[in-house]
Amino acid sequence: MTIVYAICFVLLSISALLALVRIEKGRSMLDRMLALDIMTAIVLGSVILVAAATGRDDVIPVAIVLSLVGFVGAVTIARFAAAESADEARILTAEELRAEYAKLQAVESDEAPPVHDVDEVVIAVVDVPGGYRSRIRSRPRAGEDRGEEEE
Repeated sequence: MTIVYAICFVLLSISALLALVRIEKGRSMLDRMLALDIMTAIVLGSVILVAAATGRDDVIPVAIVLSLVGFVGAVTIARFAAAESADEARILTAEELRAEYAKLQAVESDEAPPVHDVDEVVIAVVDVPGGYRSRIRSRPRAGEDRGEEEE
């Protein structure tokens, strides 16, 4: 029986090594997360293998917790993978990354046209019962007092 445990341990070690390579060199974040989920399953298998080889049953709660962590991880991966579009899943080339970075810099720089003018004064004319009209400024102009109503 020791030979069976040794063969299982070698197979788990090889699969853990391959999963680590996949975590390091995965093409997308989904590949890396899936390899991490596989690593959780490998650790779970190792714990069960140790429990079977040594005859200890006190590691069963550890195996249950690991299986729950693996399940929650798989569900979380599936949720985020479903939200990612095909265009977001691919890795950008160097030219595409430079173009995106240039767009971001143009938006953040002062030379870009403003999205809205924070110094713009908005005036609304309000009809008040009693027959007179008042003008209300949403923001005072620079150098003016802070009074809101004008006649």
